[in-house]
Amino acid sequence: MKDVCVIGAGVAGLVAARYLQENFCVTIYEASASIGGIWLYNKHKAGVKHTPMYKNLRTNLPKQLMTFRDLSYENNVPTFLTHGQVMDYLENYSEKFSLSNLIQFNTPVISVKPVQSTDPVKWNVTTKNGSRLFDAVAVCSGRYDTPHIPQIEGLNSYTGKFEHSKEYSSPELYEGQHVLVVGAHASGTDLLIDLCEHGVKADISHRRPEPKLGLPPGAVQYPEPILFEGDYVYFKGDDKRYKFDVIIFATGYDTNLQYLDPECLIETDVIPRPLYKFAINPKYPTMAIFNQCCFVAPFPFCEYQALYFRGILLGHVKLDSFEELSSKAWELVKRKPDLHLKYQYSLHLDQFEYNKDLAEICGILLELENDMDALCDLYDRVGKDRSANPSTYRNKEYGFERESGGFNLIQDWNCV
Repeated sequence: MKDVCVIGAGVAGLVAARYLQENFCVTIYEASASIGGIWLYNKHKAGVKHTPMYKNLRTNLPKQLMTFRDLSYENNVPTFLTHGQVMDYLENYSEKFSLSNLIQFNTPVISVKPVQSTDPVKWNVTTKNGSRLFDAVAVCSGRYDTPHIPQIEGLNSYTGKFEHSKEYSSPELYEGQHVLVVGAHASGTDLLIDLCEHGVKADISHRRPEPKLGLPPGAVQYPEPILFEGDYVYFKGDDKRYKFDVIIFATGYDTNLQYLDPECLIETDVIPRPLYKFAINPKYPTMAIFNQCCFVAPFPFCEYQALYFRGILLGHVKLDSFEELSSKAWELVKRKPDLHLKYQYSLHLDQFEYNKDLAEICGILLELENDMDALCDLYDRVGKDRSANPSTYRNKEYGFERESGGFNLIQDWNCV
C-alpha cells in the first residue's frame, strides 16, 4: 500500500486524510498539539503559537457552506457559527473517521523534497523526528500563518503601538483606547464591529473609493495610510496628522511554504505556482497543495480537491503531459491581468463551477449538481447581504426548502 503524507490537521488536512485513508497508508504531521488549524482558539494559552481566531468570532459563511458531505451540524446550531461550534464539528468529523490515529502532533515539517532517483518519484519529508519517504504528499498547512503588514514609509520607526489582526483576542483588551483598523475586507470589518459593539472607540482605513456601507455609527472611515512619523499617521490626500493608541493591520497573510525545497519546482512567494487546477504540481502530480484560492467556501472546496487528488493517485484520473499541465497551470496565474498576483487565485462564484468540474471528473456530479447550484445561490445571497449590512447579516437564519430546492430565509432577527 502506498504511503501518503498529509501536512496539517486543519480543514484541508482532515478531509484529505478522510478520503486518502480509504486506499492508502496515511500519516498526518501537525505542527501544533491539536486538530483544527485556524479554528483552534488558543489566545488564552501562553507559550504556544496563536491562531488568528479571536473570542467573539462568528463565521461569515452560513453553516450549509461550512460542512463536508457526510456530516451535518445539529439542527439547533445557528446559521452563522461560533469558532467553538466549528471546532466541535471538526472534532466530531475526526472521531467519525478515526483520523486522530493518523496524526503525529507537535511535529512541524522542516522540508519536503522529491527523490528523483526513484521511478515514480518519492518524497523525502523531514520533521524534527527525522526523515521518511512517501509516495505522495498533500500539503494542507493553510494560508493564514504568516501575517502580512504592508511596507509603508516610516512604519519601521513608528513609535506608536501597532499589531496584526492575528494578534487580536478580545475587545476588552482595548478598553479606553482609540483604535484604527487598517483594511476593510472581512477580517478588518469584523474587528471594527467587534470593537465598536463593545464600547471601544474604533475607526477604519481602507483603499475603497467610496465609503463602506453598514459600519457602526461613529466609526470614521479614512483613506489608506501613506506615512508614519513619530507616533502620528498621515492618510492619502490629507495633510493633517492623526494619532491612535493602537493600529491593527487587517491586511492578510503571506504564503508560508518555505519547507518546500526548490526541487519541488513550485514558486512560493505571494501564491504557490504553478498549480494545475489550483492544486496539483504539474511536474510531480503526486504532490497537491490544498486550499490556495481566496474568496471560497473552504469546506466543500477542499473536499472536492481531496477526491480529485485521490483519483489521481489511484490512476482513475488521467492527466495530460507535463508540458500541457504546466501551460494550463501558468494560465491560472495570468487569469486576472488587471489584479495583483495575490488575487489571481480568487474565485468567488467561480468556485462552484470549479467544484462541479472536479466532481464530474470524479464521477459524482450527477448526484450533487442540484445541491451545488443551491449552495451557489446561498453563497451569492449571503455575500451581497454581508457587503450591504456587515453589522447585521449574521442575524438571519437560512433553511433548505424541498419545494423550491433551495435555501430560503426562515428567520430575520433584525425584524423582531
